[in-house]
Formats: sequence, C-alpha cells, structure tokens
Amino acid sequence: MFNFHKFNFLKKNSCNYCGRNFRTLEEMMHHFQIMHDNKIYECKKCNMKFEGMEVMRDHIKKYHRYKKNRNAVFA
Repeated sequence: MFNFHKFNFLKKNSCNYCGRNFRTLEEMMHHFQIMHDNKIYECKKCNMKFEGMEVMRDHIKKYHRYKKNRNAVFA
C-alpha cells in the first residue's frame, strides 16, 4: 500500500509517480487512486467491481438506497 505522507503537500500537490500537478490534495489523491493504485472495489450488494471508491459510493447511492420499511410495527 502506498503511504500518502511521502508527498510534499506544503509546496504543491504533485504526483510522485508521474509528476502531474493538482490544485487540491483531493484531486491528487483521486488521480493516484485511479491511475497508480490499481485497487478494485466491490459492491457488497450486487458484486459489481469499480476502479475507484468514489465511483462505487455513487453506484451504491444510486442503486442501493436505504429505504425504510413503512409496514414495520414498532413496539
């Protein structure tokens, strides 16, 4: 696993692997995750696989929303 503390965040947000610069730390981390991490995330509800955690999170929000059971009886 890659340690993000190796980046020099105080001067600029640049990727240590390819040298690409980013305006924000979030953009740089997203770039690293997609381009260099090669980690696959799997939806636990439908077993679909995604290259990024953000993409999987958007999928879960769109297709697996939490719905309250309106017919439930509470004691």
